[in-house]
Order: sequence, then structure tokens, then C-alpha cells
Amino acid sequence: MNGIVSSRIVSWLISLLFFLSSLGGLSFVKDQPDPSLQAPAWSPWVHEHWVWENEGTQDTILSVVNDYESHGIPVGAIIIDNPWSTDIGTFIPDPDRYPDLAQHIEMYHDRGIRVMLWATCMVNEGTPTFEEGLEKGYFVAGGKTLKWWSGRGAFVDYTNPEAVEWFHRQMDIVLDMGIDGWKVDGADPYIVLLLPAYGKNSLHITWKQYRDLFYRDFFEYTREKLGNDRVISARPVNDPALRIGLPLVFTDRDINFAGWVGDNDNDWGGLRHALNDMLASSRFNFVSYGSDIGGFRNPHKEKYKDVFIRWAQLGAFCPVMENGGNGEHMPWNYDEETTEIYRKFTHLHHELIPYIYSQAAYSFELVKPTMRPTAGTYQYLLGDDILVAPIFEPGEERTIVFPPGEWIYMFDQSQVYKAGVKKLTFELDEFPVFIKKGAIIPLDVTNDLNGNGSASSAGYTTVALYPQEGSKKFGLYEENKQGTMLAYEKGQNSLKISAGPGERAFLFCVRGEGSPALVSDQSGKPLPLLSSFEALTTAGKGYYTDGNQTWYATDQNSDGLLIDIRY
Repeated sequence: MNGIVSSRIVSWLISLLFFLSSLGGLSFVKDQPDPSLQAPAWSPWVHEHWVWENEGTQDTILSVVNDYESHGIPVGAIIIDNPWSTDIGTFIPDPDRYPDLAQHIEMYHDRGIRVMLWATCMVNEGTPTFEEGLEKGYFVAGGKTLKWWSGRGAFVDYTNPEAVEWFHRQMDIVLDMGIDGWKVDGADPYIVLLLPAYGKNSLHITWKQYRDLFYRDFFEYTREKLGNDRVISARPVNDPALRIGLPLVFTDRDINFAGWVGDNDNDWGGLRHALNDMLASSRFNFVSYGSDIGGFRNPHKEKYKDVFIRWAQLGAFCPVMENGGNGEHMPWNYDEETTEIYRKFTHLHHELIPYIYSQAAYSFELVKPTMRPTAGTYQYLLGDDILVAPIFEPGEERTIVFPPGEWIYMFDQSQVYKAGVKKLTFELDEFPVFIKKGAIIPLDVTNDLNGNGSASSAGYTTVALYPQEGSKKFGLYEENKQGTMLAYEKGQNSLKISAGPGERAFLFCVRGEGSPALVSDQSGKPLPLLSSFEALTTAGKGYYTDGNQTWYATDQNSDGLLIDIRY
């Protein structure tokens, strides 16, 4: 959103116009009963680790992906960013940059990696696409052009059905390659500079009206063509480059399940700017977004190891974890310590996907954000039970305002904090994240990097339990089907763990309790005590204790499961 005009005063006024045009999107949390556990409106791949580079090529993005994977860092999706086409609005792959785009998309899919393409609402001058659209009257304001941050072009007229169908035919060039969605960039606010903007039949168009048509069309048409696991990534709320505190709403919450908060500098100020935008997005009840780890801009041509690491750690505790932009974004180009920390937190983010996916789906149904600001500077709850207090300035100290309840430090679970203000120290390989006592946290564990299991956990859904007296439920959502209700009931000397009907195999990890005296399943049959964690995961039924925690497994059936534990 840089460079609309050079004058700061005029820029401020334009930003004010954008802000006023964006009003009307604020909604309020509704008082609704528990969610029905219907399938979410998006796929869990949205929450995997995304990577991209600015101004890349077919070969360079492949090299980036291969480098991540060779360093043991998973990649769930890539963004092929601008420029990738012959020009803005043609949707024809540039033969010099992406000569084999269709084959490469298929290759990425074979590797389990999703592919997003950059797009916007503009068609730039000097192309046959522009000339055709101009001749047929398919642009706003009769085809009037203006200079924007990626050329000079005109706006597709989304009030004209013929123009929309024509633009769809351009999009089909790459939709037919099976892409997984679009990074839909924010050229749309420039429409306020047309003065006036009008569409078919001289219909006046505000920015809010235009943006609603533009983003929704990319979302709905792509799903119509390719299915409901496709998404757009767009700004939810973004403060413009002047950072004057006017949050601009770009999209509607019901179509933006993979957002990012725009362009930030790569320093501490940029990290705080990203936090401001993410927490502002929560005011409008967006449920799934993140920011460019390490920032998009690199104005000073510097690289800041501490900023990059703290931003990566923040990204691990956002619904979307994505990394790309100008400057240095590859952790191995800093040093081995950076690489190890990045690897650890990326795997931790992937482990948390069942929790994040479920809490985001639950939040979407109840019209509330997934990242919920709390008292304290730049603090938020990720869902109901994880408190995140990002480090946003140099140093290892952080003052944290703990909400009511007990809070267990994620990286040393012997440390428990009660409500109040604490100043704590966090070394570079740790981060201020706390789990609420009483929580149920479902995880997808495939290794031992974060102490939540091992390679033998693969194939199970690990469920970390932090019981407190009373009862607790957690709705575990699943793609394309009804989910499962997890629950426990804790008495003075007992704990009952249950799960509703479903196909998942579960490993329940109970933390903060002693070793059990007796364990039985739903039929009353005792479960055996096994000699090792690997023996438990191999058998799929029984329990194992290592002194700090106890793991339980039992068969799932059509009526659900129950584990009855006596102490």
C-alpha cells in the first residue's frame, strides 16, 4: 500500500477516505450454543506452513521448497507471487519465468504441497487483454486508467455480468491447471482515486461495494470450478503504510480463511505493525490469518536475527504461518541456531493444527475471533486455552498480564502462574506461551522435537489434557464431515476421558496428575500397563507412564470411547 502519492498530507487524506469507506464491517459476538460440529468452511491445509519469495521464478521457488525440506522444515503450501504472468490481468504464465507452470503445479501436488497464485482486480495497459476489455466496456469508469504500485491499469467492472464472465475466462487459464487458490492483493482501494468510480449503467461504486464484489468473486468462482478446499488469501484488516491507526477492512470474514495483514518492514517496528493489524482484525471477528514472517519490506537492506526468530515464533501461534517477502527469509542463511529454532516452531505449529482448525471453526460459527486480545500489551488468547504474549522489542524480558485461572508454561510445564502481572525472561529458543489449566489440546504429532510424542505417534491424534476438578469439552472438527466431541470429568480420585463416535485413533496424554491405580475401558475391562511409549503406540490399547505424564489408548467404536482412571 505504498506510493499512492508523494505528499504526506494527501496520503493521510486518502487513508482517511479508505477508512471511512471501510466502515460497516464490524460485527459482534453472538450468544449461541455449542457449535454443531459440522465440517468447517475450509480445509486444514490452510493452517500448514506456507512459503514464498518476492519476484521469483519456477526454478527459484522450487529451490526454496527443496531447501526447507532438506533442513527438516515442512512446507504445506507455496505462493507464486507477482510477477508470474506476462502482465497484470492476462493470467498467461510468463514463458521466461514459468515455462512449465502446469507441470510444476502437478509436481507440487504429488509432494502434498498446495499452490497459490498472486492476483488482483487490475488489467494493465499495453496488453491484448486490456485492449479487448476497453473495447467491450468491461472496465470501471469507461476504462479510465491510473498508476498504481504495479503499473498503470484499469479496474474490472464487477457490476457488469459480461465483464465478470470475460474475466473468468482469463482466470480459467490457470484454474484449469488446478491451483489451490489466490493471494488476492489490495489494489482495490485505488478505486477512490477515479473520482468518480462508476460501472455498468453509470452505477456509482464505493470502495466498500467494489471490494465486496471483487474478493467474493475470486473466492466463489474458484470454489465453483475446483471445490470447497480452495481459498483466497487477502488482507482482513490493514493499517496503511503511514501507520496512522485507521484500520481498513478489505474482505468479509466469511470468505477470507487464509488472510495476511499486508506489508510490514523487517524490523521491530514492522513486527509491532503486524501485531496491530492482526489484533485489529480480531475486532472484526476474522478467524484465520497471519503475517509475513520477517516482514515484507527491507528498507535498510539489513537482516535482524532476533526479529526474524521472534516473528517466526509468533507465526507458529497464529492460525496462518507464512514466510516470504523481500530481504532474508531463509533461516539457514542466518545460522544453525536460527534454523533449529525455526524448525522446532514450525513443527510445533503443525502439531497444533487440530487445535487451531477446531478453534477457528468454532469461532467462525460463534462469530468471534480465534486470536482474542487480552489485558496486557500485545497479548491474546489463541482459541480458548492458549495465552500468547509475543516478544515485540529487543531483549529477553517480557511483562505478562495473566488472566484469571492457572497458566502452565508450554516450554517448561513445571512452571505455573496465577492471575496477575509477572515480568519473566525467555531465551531465544523459547517463547511466552501458556496453556490454561483444565485445557484439552488436540495435536498431530509425528516426531519428538517438542516433547509431545515421537515418530510412533503418527497415525494417532494426540490429545494433551491438563485436568482440573469438574468437566470440560472440546469440539474436534474434521474436514468434510461431522467432528468428534472430546471430554473429561475429574473427581477427587478419578478421571473419565471420553470421545464421541469417529474414525480417529487417539493417544490421550494426561499431564499434572499422578500415576493411576486402575484403568479400564468403556466395557469395564482393565487396560494393561505397557513398558514403553513405543509399546503403547504399537499395541493401540493400554497405558504408559513416564513419571511426568501418563499416556492412554483404547479402541474407537461406533458408540465412542471411554477411559475410566482411578488414582
